[in-house]
Amino acid sequence: MAASRTKTFRLSHSLADALELRSKELGYASATALVEALARYDCLCRSGHGVTKQWAELTPVQQDELDARLLGRVLKKQGMNAAQAAKVDWRML
Repeated sequence: MAASRTKTFRLSHSLADALELRSKELGYASATALVEALARYDCLCRSGHGVTKQWAELTPVQQDELDARLLGRVLKKQGMNAAQAAKVDWRML
């Protein structure tokens, strides 16, 4: 088996909570397993990131607000498809 290496990422409390909830909803063993799966999917598809790349460029305060809004959507079980997400203004979530 190939050796793993540990990589540490910082997440807002809201985003970490949303990640934990989504990993359970989707049946992953842990939030780490979900992050690994998302990274593998990104490597497989190699497509652009559109709105999520823009979100990475927000100020830390704006990112915290976005993360709180996303956690609210996870708690309410509100989702949207990729076409809708590509057009969304995060301030309207």
